[in-house]
Amino acid sequence: MKKWLAALALGLPMVAVAGDNSTGGFYVGGGAADLKMRFDEGGSLDWTTGEILGGYKHSPFVGGEARLGYGSEDGLDLLYTSLYYRTESSNDTAKTYLLFGYTFGQVKLDGDVGEDDSVSLNGFSYGAGVGFPVTSQLNFNLEARMVLDGDAKFDGDSEGVELSGVSINVDYRF
Repeated sequence: MKKWLAALALGLPMVAVAGDNSTGGFYVGGGAADLKMRFDEGGSLDWTTGEILGGYKHSPFVGGEARLGYGSEDGLDLLYTSLYYRTESSNDTAKTYLLFGYTFGQVKLDGDVGEDDSVSLNGFSYGAGVGFPVTSQLNFNLEARMVLDGDAKFDGDSEGVELSGVSINVDYRF
């Protein structure tokens, strides 16, 4: 898995070879994600999260992006932050993009005040998406992501965990 991720990171600049009619610059946005958390030892949790995002396109083809997501289901709160390297190619009809980065997160159990019932999460993150221009600065995006492929740490123990799903969002380019 780690070799595949390294190959993806090295190959990302090569996928953005299509023509692009947009320049670099800042963008902000938000959306919703439908996520499933799977544990290596078995079991899963479903989440619907809201996300805010912001980024900077260094050139028409590459940039960086940060996301903050939050969801609450069945007394469990999920909070995560993802940092991405992003490649993008676009034309007048649509854009395609790849994300590769790292995610830090926490799952907190709603319980008694003063108790630390939290699980720390961290791991690699990657995904792909397609966006459609609504106006020259506003885009509607659909994507599939592995939000987190890493570890969950709690009470001195560690377990493998995956957090993946689909999301929709909009972004506004300055």
